[in-house]
Amino acid sequence: MATVLGFMSGFALMGYHQGPLDLIATSLAIDATLAPLTAIIASRHGRSTALWAILGFAFGMWALAVILIATRRSEPPYPPPSPHRSSPPSDAA
Repeated sequence: MATVLGFMSGFALMGYHQGPLDLIATSLAIDATLAPLTAIIASRHGRSTALWAILGFAFGMWALAVILIATRRSEPPYPPPSPHRSSPPSDAA
């Protein structure tokens, strides 16, 4: 498990050589820090905040790298809210 978390967070690639418990704790702390950062960047790119927060926690620096490289969406993922209109006039009068 420590090896998988080490590669997912990127510590194994940086030559981080500590015990398995230290590697797990450090990886989880870094992933927990990268999750909101990834979500904020995703939001600014017009992507799903919740999805990218989960991906940021699960994949750490890899998710952050992907969202930094990803292009911005040209249109919002949801339609803009329509202006509030009053009820239509009644034809009964």
